[in-house]
Amino acid sequence: MKKLLIILCAISLLLNSPTIANAQSITHTVLGSTNETNTSPWPDDAPSVNSKAAIVMEASTGAILYSKNIHDTFYPASITKILTSLIAIENSSLGETVTFSKKAIFDVDLDSSRIGIDVGEKLTMEQSLYGIMLESANEVAYGIAEHISGDVDSFAKLMNAKATELGCTDSNFVNPHGLPDPNHYTSAYDMALISRAAINNKTFREITGTRTYVIPPTNIQEETRYLANHHKFIKNENAFEGCIGGKTGYTTKANYTLVTFAERNGVTLISVILNCDSIQNEYSDTSNLLNYGFDNYTLYNIAQMEEPNSVDTSPLFTKYSSLFSDTNSRLEVSPNGNIVLPNTATYTEAKKEITLSPISSVVAGENVIGSIIYTYEGNCVGSADIIYNNIATPSLLKGSFIPSPTAMAESLANEKTEQSSSTPNYIKPMIIGIIFGLVILALGLYFVMVEVPLRRRKNAYRQKKVRRNNSSKKFHL
Repeated sequence: MKKLLIILCAISLLLNSPTIANAQSITHTVLGSTNETNTSPWPDDAPSVNSKAAIVMEASTGAILYSKNIHDTFYPASITKILTSLIAIENSSLGETVTFSKKAIFDVDLDSSRIGIDVGEKLTMEQSLYGIMLESANEVAYGIAEHISGDVDSFAKLMNAKATELGCTDSNFVNPHGLPDPNHYTSAYDMALISRAAINNKTFREITGTRTYVIPPTNIQEETRYLANHHKFIKNENAFEGCIGGKTGYTTKANYTLVTFAERNGVTLISVILNCDSIQNEYSDTSNLLNYGFDNYTLYNIAQMEEPNSVDTSPLFTKYSSLFSDTNSRLEVSPNGNIVLPNTATYTEAKKEITLSPISSVVAGENVIGSIIYTYEGNCVGSADIIYNNIATPSLLKGSFIPSPTAMAESLANEKTEQSSSTPNYIKPMIIGIIFGLVILALGLYFVMVEVPLRRRKNAYRQKKVRRNNSSKKFHL
């Protein structure tokens, strides 16, 4: 009886929960996303950097831990090749053959970074990717662009489309290598978004963290080419704990640019440096910023923190709610969702809102039907997908409360906006009335079926005891 009452109360809480919001009602903001110099979120001891623009982003959440002029535009130089590599990986196989044209060899500055490819020479796509990421070979980047799209202009359109898809708003790319062009520019924020997508790609992660690579003799070149990564953290010329990859860049117009990926204790950070005046300063800036991020922020896995037996969580995630119960529900929180917070904050201080996205059809297995978005002090600090598993599972409510993820999403998402629409407002009070009616009915049944018989047995026992005592007194008299 107690368990039934708890479940009914939990459903009532769900219907009135302020954490359920329409998917269109949430605006994402990021930590330290202002465009001022030397700004940073909490804590206040962020380092000062020499570079004109800089950013530190946490890779799994996209949360910004440090920002300086992150939306100002600059020439990116060869860190452009991060986007080139990502597009090539997504649009080809590593075993494909790249044949280099005359344009690829001669339409690129002969004094720029190259590995000596000849006209008509053939490399695999894998070899080409190592060539541009380790040795920053500009003619190889040109050849990749021609291989993927036919010509550089078409590839540039692909680059801009990908950048837009990733959320970039400050960039325009016109070539695959990053050599100076007035129309080729980006921002620290956009490069962080591009780098985040890249480092989450398994193939890219392996390539960017490689120290050396060998290209054997080709159809034209008889000698073996030995490639070495230019990034000083990867070469161990400058020691930095946890560095897993990166890309260097330099032109006289761009100055020094640098992207660095580092990982410690399961936390992956991305640092982007733009327009730095020297190699020494770009690496010291990067080291200081990454250490600041690792030392002052903590990453939490949402699924672990929101498990049914955890405390101080939303009514959606208590052990009494069948919605997200490990044993009763088809709904679960993605194990890949994280939030990042300053060390001075606790997980329970983050506010959460649920966005539900109705889906037109349900496939077998996992269906993403919404997300939980977490904010701290008005800043987005992470999110996790809500997954509907289309697998038959036992439920305390026998599936009656969630007939389908689409119906559930539509019902709950519309709760937030029903007051501003023409939909009648009597539905929710009716449901609540029915629930409390059921509670009262359950209490009544409990009283009739349990309490009344119990009281009758107690009264009969008392009467029998009184008769026994009276009989004993008569006997003694």
